[in-house]
Amino acid sequence: MSRTGLPGAADQAAWTVADAATRRLAAATVETLSTRETVERLAQRYANHGNAQRAGHLFELRHALSFNQRAIRSGAPFRAVVTEWAADGSQTAAADLHLLDRGRLVGRVQAKLMGRAPATPHAVARPQYDGMARLVAGDRVAAVDSLLERRLTMAPEGVRFADYADARAHLTDRLEYGGVSSAPVDLDDAHRSALDPVRWARGEAVRAAGAEALAAGAFGAAVGGLVSGATSAAEQLARVRANDTSAAAAALTATAAAAQGAVRSGSVAGLSSLVRSAARAGRLPSVLGGGELAFATAGAAYAVAEAGLELARGRIDAGEFAARSSTATLGTSLAWACGAFAQTVVPVPVVGALVGGLVGQAAGTLIVQGLQSALVAARSHGETDTRTIERELLTAALTTGLLGSAAARLGRATHATAVVLPHLTDVRERMGQSDPTTALTALSALTGQVAGRPIFTSQDEFDTWISADDSPLVLDPNW
Repeated sequence: MSRTGLPGAADQAAWTVADAATRRLAAATVETLSTRETVERLAQRYANHGNAQRAGHLFELRHALSFNQRAIRSGAPFRAVVTEWAADGSQTAAADLHLLDRGRLVGRVQAKLMGRAPATPHAVARPQYDGMARLVAGDRVAAVDSLLERRLTMAPEGVRFADYADARAHLTDRLEYGGVSSAPVDLDDAHRSALDPVRWARGEAVRAAGAEALAAGAFGAAVGGLVSGATSAAEQLARVRANDTSAAAAALTATAAAAQGAVRSGSVAGLSSLVRSAARAGRLPSVLGGGELAFATAGAAYAVAEAGLELARGRIDAGEFAARSSTATLGTSLAWACGAFAQTVVPVPVVGALVGGLVGQAAGTLIVQGLQSALVAARSHGETDTRTIERELLTAALTTGLLGSAAARLGRATHATAVVLPHLTDVRERMGQSDPTTALTALSALTGQVAGRPIFTSQDEFDTWISADDSPLVLDPNW
């Protein structure tokens, strides 16, 4: 495999899976990338303001982002735009947000994030907001509605009666249009996220890549040296391989090699025990990134997407992309190697090949997903030459498929080849469905499922398998 050439028959079917698979997920990730850039500008503009004011501006962006993500994932053409950050936008416009349907204005929204509910009715009932939706915090909407109702018990001819009636008729805690709605945001949550807006935006980016998987508590581990060493080895190996193969292939085979090497390590027993317990609970130890498996899987794909976008823009070379992608996918891959297979560490090359083949497929799934998001991001940002990233995407998809085919030929009398491989095939096929978020979800679920099972469920199974005539094929993921 060369950097300029693609392996095997790069036919249209493979490209269809690689190029058209994850459009909606990638588009949602791109939307989150764009919002993160806006949040960085917001953090700079309002750095010297109070947290309450910064929270109010971030409140608008949070609603716009969640509305747009849901619209994209449902295939709807609706979008929410914060007027302050729009092209030729204004910080003093009457409407804080616009709702658009294929670019046509269909709604205007005034957002009010106020700590004191008694002051909110007056603020939302100003005449210049007539006809607009009045967006307030999710845990304040009932109190504000009650106060507005009280104002409407006055005589209809009273001062501002019509304004209060209009405000109550349009009071809401979410953006809504055409069956799509944003997620309500509570007051305290808005203030917390405003303390570090950039960190909040970074977390949203990971959640977007992982179908909104939430971070959970992490397990401690005393094997950081092992993981640190494996990560360093993977980075260096990926850089070297990027000189004589494609960057994507270098990344996924370096990841497989590092994970396979970890299995051979004398320190892996403690790690594998920890990973098995954590994976059964749907989580990873902190030394592997921490949090839920879905979150870690999403984070890996998103990190590959960021590196892929940098590669498309020419800001990093193939070696750097391979190193960053290998590092990003290593945590989940170590869960496969140490969790699923460390119980069966036998010094037989074909067993190591099977471990490497399965780990390579898991890493390849993450790299394909990340590159797909990077390709959509590059195109949406006006990059005219995306041939490099298209080539890497196709190479990653084909290499992952080749690893699957080769691993399948290692024998069918094992738990791994009879159970795990078909599930990995299903994960790859999900990449071509209309909702590709299921691929990452399925991969994380499969990681948790297999992390408590060895390649061989018994010594007899191993003896039968290793003595079979069709077992001596050695799959080397480190060509």
